[in-house]
Amino acid sequence: MSNVSEITREMGTNHKDFLRLLPRSIPDATINWQGNEQTGAKVNIENAPLGRIDIDLSKVGERRIALLALPVTHVTFRFYDVDQDSAQKEYDRMAKYFQRGGG
Repeated sequence: MSNVSEITREMGTNHKDFLRLLPRSIPDATINWQGNEQTGAKVNIENAPLGRIDIDLSKVGERRIALLALPVTHVTFRFYDVDQDSAQKEYDRMAKYFQRGGG
């Protein structure tokens, strides 16, 4: 049985944008996915710097602030055969690619 480190976050993104930015966060990895924004999606990543990563994307929801509607997706990352600290460091590195500017 393999060691699994899991990190769950709520991200202000939809599936299309998440999957567009994901390859930048883990270049040279093999990414496969299936699903859709209405039911959720599963992403499998092989050959990432820390090895295998599985990602579950919830169906896309919506966060409303007055008349502004923003997409929101609950995302669960599963890192295999690494300790929680290493998984957190890799997640933090990857998360920088999903940040948006503003001000």
